[in-house]
Amino acid sequence: MLHRYLASSVGLLAVVLAILAIRNRKSSAQPVFVPLLLVPLVILQGLLGMWTVTLLLKPLIVVLHLLGGLATMSLLAWLAMRTDRTTRPSSEKGLRKFAVIGLVVLVLQIALGGWTSSNYAAVACPDFPSCQNSFWPAMDAKDAFVLWRGLGIDYEGGVLTHPARVAIHFVHRLGAILTALVLGFVSVYAWKRAQTRAVQLAGVTIGSILIIQLILGPLMVVQGFPLALATAHNAVAALLLLSVVRLNRLVWTRRGMM
Repeated sequence: MLHRYLASSVGLLAVVLAILAIRNRKSSAQPVFVPLLLVPLVILQGLLGMWTVTLLLKPLIVVLHLLGGLATMSLLAWLAMRTDRTTRPSSEKGLRKFAVIGLVVLVLQIALGGWTSSNYAAVACPDFPSCQNSFWPAMDAKDAFVLWRGLGIDYEGGVLTHPARVAIHFVHRLGAILTALVLGFVSVYAWKRAQTRAVQLAGVTIGSILIIQLILGPLMVVQGFPLALATAHNAVAALLLLSVVRLNRLVWTRRGMM
């Protein structure tokens, strides 16, 4: 119920922001598109929350609910962020495509993490760096990523076979390697090649949070998936997303845009 009350507060906040944006739309410093986008997004998020319950924890709905929440957080952060006055997006054109690629890869990896959690596949590989004492364990990838299995199925505790859960967990690990390589490159590129201090700092922030996440992931496995570490793993993923959003904010927009 506390979660529902907080979600309702976020919805009310989105409506207030949209009203303020409309009232101040003539101001060149007033973002309009993002505040208006927040309202249907929050409504959709409320529906996904309801369907998460009524459709008995269907993994696809749970993952979409997760992504909707992170999208809401990212848009609110986008509004709150201010570009440095010395930041000129036109001077960072070389970094733009890498910032977008990093954002897309990270979102896909977060979705894969949600798929791992919603299918109760986190504990399918209780060892690290191997999985089931193998660096290429027996898996059922075909059954692991079926997005829709019909209605009336109770997904509490999961419905997949063990080989399918192993496949999900193992692919999530492979995705973590890819994400680390991509974001590591983006971080170093921004740090070394950016022409403004704000963008350089954004690159360093991404790299620092990425290192923390790469420590938390394996630590969570070897410690037996304690709730505190699992929660920290999710929280740091959100912080990593915010840091990548910050980088995109700096290289794509001027203050007051969107």
